[in-house]
Amino acid sequence: MSTRPIGVAVIGAGMAGRAHLNGYRQAATLYGAGLPDVRLVAVADAYEPFAQDAARRYGFERAETDWRAIVEADDIDAVSVVVANHLHREIVEALLAAGKHVLCEKPLAPSVADARAMVAAAEGTGLVAATGFTFRRSPPSTPSGSRCGKARSGRCSTSTATTGATTGTTPTRP
Repeated sequence: MSTRPIGVAVIGAGMAGRAHLNGYRQAATLYGAGLPDVRLVAVADAYEPFAQDAARRYGFERAETDWRAIVEADDIDAVSVVVANHLHREIVEALLAAGKHVLCEKPLAPSVADARAMVAAAEGTGLVAATGFTFRRSPPSTPSGSRCGKARSGRCSTSTATTGATTGTTPTRP
């Protein structure tokens, strides 16, 4: 296993992007044994104040206002894509073509055609390309999924879970 630090970047510095930024910042405290260090390289956001603030707040080396700077950077190995869904395909395909590992937030794409194109772009590259299903193993989600396999009224194809998250709530809005 290589001991060279893995250079990471996050494209999108909004609420979900900041969760990724913090995750990378905390990675070594949770998963450090025997793994390479994570180097916090860049944050990209079209809104410069978000990019600058996020880079400063989470300890990343630099802020960018164009995602293409992340694609072109030689010091970045892995990238989280945390932008509006309709932007995922173009960004992910460019990152893969540049040889970068990609974690794309859910949903992967706004259409099946876009998702299939993204999967095709990743196949055979030898790169890690994944979608972030944050709550897949979350306690509220897991029991309903396991009950799905025990359905008595026929084949279960969908499971829904509700959690009491307060993320993004505003007291002035319903």
